[in-house]
Amino acid sequence: MANIRLHYFSEALRMTVGVNVILPEDTWGHSLAHRPEGYRYPVLWLQSGGGFDYTDWQRYTALELYAAEAGIAVVCSGTYCSGYMDTRHGDFKYFTQLSVETPQVVRHLFPLSDDPAENFIAGFSMGGYGSLKWLVRDPEQFAAFGLFSGVKNVPEILPEEEDREDSFYMFASAFGARRDVMETENDITYMIAKRLQEGRRFPRGYMATGMEDSHYEDNLYFMNKYRDMGLDCEITVDHGAHNWEYCNRHVKLFLDWLDLRQTFKRASE
Repeated sequence: MANIRLHYFSEALRMTVGVNVILPEDTWGHSLAHRPEGYRYPVLWLQSGGGFDYTDWQRYTALELYAAEAGIAVVCSGTYCSGYMDTRHGDFKYFTQLSVETPQVVRHLFPLSDDPAENFIAGFSMGGYGSLKWLVRDPEQFAAFGLFSGVKNVPEILPEEEDREDSFYMFASAFGARRDVMETENDITYMIAKRLQEGRRFPRGYMATGMEDSHYEDNLYFMNKYRDMGLDCEITVDHGAHNWEYCNRHVKLFLDWLDLRQTFKRASE
């Protein structure tokens, strides 16, 4: 695999940001580096947890190997402590940089598919919320989504008033109070209902949580809630904590679940 750490100047944030891009090569018996002219790789847009950055998936999991086996490109971003928001305080446009600007930059630089049938999104912890927020803005732009202990709808768990205690420092700066984000584009439950009412089509989903996870009860509640609302989701409840070991296991299972066997067939045609 080609494992590239890219830095570019973000017009949205007015500063330099980092993105990690993995591209298939002639490794582990796969040969997508010698792709037909015009071939563009399927892409997994993979998000990190709150406080993490664009390097964590590569440092703490075997993602590069799994991507090589699947023949898929992976783009990893991180929005640090922004909660995947254009923040309420300061209006730092982290979500715009992630979901609008970064796809434009990496698709310009690398042969990545823009076909919705070949684009997938997933995330861990707060990155699951960010993935859902990206998804509900335009559900037809992805063919599938994955959530690894990352399914809660943050607006529904916010306090009524801004709480700047240590446990809520990220939420106060990024979201404000509950009333600031409920029934807006940042409210996943509200947006799912709105999109379904509009007749929009959601892709299939893969949602997993471990029973030893510190977020287990919330995860289970929201997994069942989203499925009951009408999303086509496979739910996995197994053993595991809220950590990278769990992510390492389930990002591999998610890529297997996507079943991208046609990737190599297309590349050889």
